[in-house]
Amino acid sequence: MNGHAETEPKLRWDYRDLPWGAVDRGTMAGRTLLFYMLAVASVIEITSDIYTGNLVEYFDGDDEVRGWLANGWEPEELQHGAALKRYVQTVWPDFDWDDAYRRFHEDYVTYCQVEYLGPTRALEMARRCVVETGTCSYYAMINRAAPCPVLRKLAENIRNDEANHYRHFYDYFRHYRGIEKPPRRSVLKALIDKTVEINGEDGYIAFRHIWRQMNPGRTFHKREYRRFGRAVFGLAQRNYPFRLAANMGTRPLGLPLLAQQCTDATLAGAARAAARVSGRAAATID
Repeated sequence: MNGHAETEPKLRWDYRDLPWGAVDRGTMAGRTLLFYMLAVASVIEITSDIYTGNLVEYFDGDDEVRGWLANGWEPEELQHGAALKRYVQTVWPDFDWDDAYRRFHEDYVTYCQVEYLGPTRALEMARRCVVETGTCSYYAMINRAAPCPVLRKLAENIRNDEANHYRHFYDYFRHYRGIEKPPRRSVLKALIDKTVEINGEDGYIAFRHIWRQMNPGRTFHKREYRRFGRAVFGLAQRNYPFRLAANMGTRPLGLPLLAQQCTDATLAGAARAAARVSGRAAATID
């Protein structure tokens, strides 16, 4: 398609090589928001084998895409989950990660089915671009906000992987767009739908089970997730790469250069304004 190798069996980095002994738990004391952000990411990332299997099935007949998904994307995603799990367990050893993950997995697997993928291959690749935009930006934010050097390095490594994943999905999107020729409005709908799905499903399910693990005996209400979201927006004010995320997220629309630049600036400005508002209203996550 675009010159990518079918497989990438060798990881670019190994999380076991990070200086785990240098993790200073003291620098993370009281960083409850970062705990939830990392724990949520860890349980989602480490479930990559399920949705990789769905995508491999969905792209039956396309050996290049299937090969990269199984031998490039999945191993890196699983490593992200393993690394984040280790960091969470290192800094917060009293948190029962395995029990929280077990509960999350039982719930999440019912939502992770082939039939929930995009209506066409081009549109599913557009949806994948949304996911990688979100993860790349998310870890860039953590990299900037983290007080712990080991966490900053971990987030940097994951961010670089996610940026590479985006390039693959975007190239595959362009390939299938050339075949299927979806109208721009269909691509826009796919981008919006996936954005809503991520915010309202994946993250919510993960947060709910982690919150319950941290708060035994208490009843979970959706307002807890809304509080978490406002707190993340508060952290984003100075740390989120708004312009980059806007550019990556809208690139599949194939807008003319000037329209793309105007769209990026408008979306980035609106997101910054929303972050300021949410940041002022942010409550402490506990």
